Amino acid sequence: MAIVANGRSMADTPVDFESWRIAAEVLPTVVFSARPDGSVEFVNRRWTELTGHAASSALGDAWRTIVHPDDLEYASSAWRHSLESGDDMSLECRIRRADGTYRWVITNAAAMRDAQGAVARWFGTVHDIDRRKHAEGSLGTSNARLEDSERKFRALANAIPVICWTADAQGWIDWYNNRWFEFTGQTNDEALGWGWQAAHHPDDFLDVMRSWPRSIETGESFEMEFRLRRHDGVFHWFLTRIEPLRDTDGKIIRWYGSHIDIDAQKNALERTKRVAETLQEVFLPKHLPQYPDIRLDALYLPAEKDSLVGGDWFDAVALPDGRLMFSIGDVAGHGLHASALVGRIRQAIFTLAFKFTDPAMILKETDRILSHQEPDIMVSALVGFVNATHTTINYANAGHPPPIVAYRSDSSTATQPFGEPPLGIGSEQDYMTHEIPLHPDAVVALYTDGMIEFSRDLDSAEAKLRTAVALLVGNTSIARPALAVQEIVFDGMPPKDDAALLLMQFSAVDMSALRSRAVELEKTWRFHSSDAQTAHVSRHEIVAFLKQMAAEPEQVFAGELVLGELLANTVEHAPGIVEVHVDWTGARPIVTVRDVGPGLVNLNRDLPEDILQEHGRGVYLIKTLADEASVRRSPGYGAEVRAVLPITRKPAAPDDARNELRRE
Repeated sequence: MAIVANGRSMADTPVDFESWRIAAEVLPTVVFSARPDGSVEFVNRRWTELTGHAASSALGDAWRTIVHPDDLEYASSAWRHSLESGDDMSLECRIRRADGTYRWVITNAAAMRDAQGAVARWFGTVHDIDRRKHAEGSLGTSNARLEDSERKFRALANAIPVICWTADAQGWIDWYNNRWFEFTGQTNDEALGWGWQAAHHPDDFLDVMRSWPRSIETGESFEMEFRLRRHDGVFHWFLTRIEPLRDTDGKIIRWYGSHIDIDAQKNALERTKRVAETLQEVFLPKHLPQYPDIRLDALYLPAEKDSLVGGDWFDAVALPDGRLMFSIGDVAGHGLHASALVGRIRQAIFTLAFKFTDPAMILKETDRILSHQEPDIMVSALVGFVNATHTTINYANAGHPPPIVAYRSDSSTATQPFGEPPLGIGSEQDYMTHEIPLHPDAVVALYTDGMIEFSRDLDSAEAKLRTAVALLVGNTSIARPALAVQEIVFDGMPPKDDAALLLMQFSAVDMSALRSRAVELEKTWRFHSSDAQTAHVSRHEIVAFLKQMAAEPEQVFAGELVLGELLANTVEHAPGIVEVHVDWTGARPIVTVRDVGPGLVNLNRDLPEDILQEHGRGVYLIKTLADEASVRRSPGYGAEVRAVLPITRKPAAPDDARNELRRE
């Protein structure tokens, strides 16, 4: 390429070479010129600044003496090719500075031709690129190491009996080891990207799609247990762990995951859980005493993790002398042994209640028995009596959360003192009996720490518990007050440890007003929006449930329309798992539809301008026919649409109310 100026070759433009040399001295880079045969005739002063050598080190062919020996042949060949062909030259090589160190430079040269097209002179530049080359070298080394590590990882991953995979920073899975294909039967094309979703159990998929995208967004490690479908249709439990790989700046560049088959352990644990739950059913009371002026309700919540089932209890017994004995506690540890020990401690307290009227003495004797039979077990426990006239409570506390006492719904709950150390620590501690005065409509709540320790913010969880208890003061219309308290406190979060709650409402109770429990009044359905058959069956079951419970069958038609539009909108706008929850513990059924997609954004009451247009009519029907309707973004989900259906429930039969109390 000839050097041009203003569209003409330099051959057409007279050049004052001396003037050019003077101008070259002020340029901020090394500039040189060479004769047609390639011998360098001029370098500017930047050459000395770059190399530390005098200009003479570059003139003629002297520059060859400072080129790195490993680069000299390549540099000479490139320069010779340009001289013979007249082509531009660009080469990278190392040159030796005066201090003996080598630096990378890039040299570019182009020919100036005369009127006949012959090369009249060469002009060129030399730039220092040492820093860039070293950065490239480091990056190249890092990439080489990463590629080598990746090869070794894949070789190892294919040799171990664990499913392994890798994904890019956005979570797109780009490689599985052979174990995945052997287990699922998927092909490589079917599995890549997000194709793994097809292998997940529908009941677990919703939780996976909450947690995995959150890890991708936050960079947090991922760990979960879920089921994957084997190639023959059988589901196995897997423990999955996913870790990010970060660069030197902390940016995630890849994800590495593993699935470990834990189906055998899970089944064994499930058997243990069933035994533990059976023991809980045996050792927890089948029913609670009820009085005209005292209403008792309780619940036991197993832990989210099966292995944590087992150590909490509650009890309440009407004694022959008119007193009501109650106890609640938590055995340290979990599993079968803790569940069995619950039964023994509860029976010991029950027996001692016939001998002692002082709760402190009951705890002292229980501590003595426990220390003798189970010297390495610690137990927190609270034991007390409601006196025969139902005007006071006396209790003693061994390391257990104190009772919550509410006298008014619009004021804070009373704070009770903490007790002495837990049972079983060998301190031979004397316990103190405390007294609580009772007023009409007062509510007393006894609970284990699992009721608040599900949250990282214990103070906030305890405040919610106290608020929920206060709301029960004078309110006996709620069918299951313990469940109502649980819903307020946990707000949809699962218990991390098992938990127990025992409520005592000192109010007159209208037995006939209690709702029937002859059938379940809360039910949940889940299906995938793409599974038309399951969606159809679920809708049919929900409508059948509404018809079964409705006081007026004709009311079901409007409710069925609302339900149909809710499901249609969810299927259209939110592909994935759909959860439908119906709660008919109140006067009218509340339908809540949750999805994992974008779903509905708002509920607009207005009809579309074109009355024949389908879009928008469903939302109008929902808002018009439902008693109440709302939509919100659900954290970790997609959209959550809630509608109160215009259907009244059949009145509870007296026998049903009695059956409920008997089951309590």
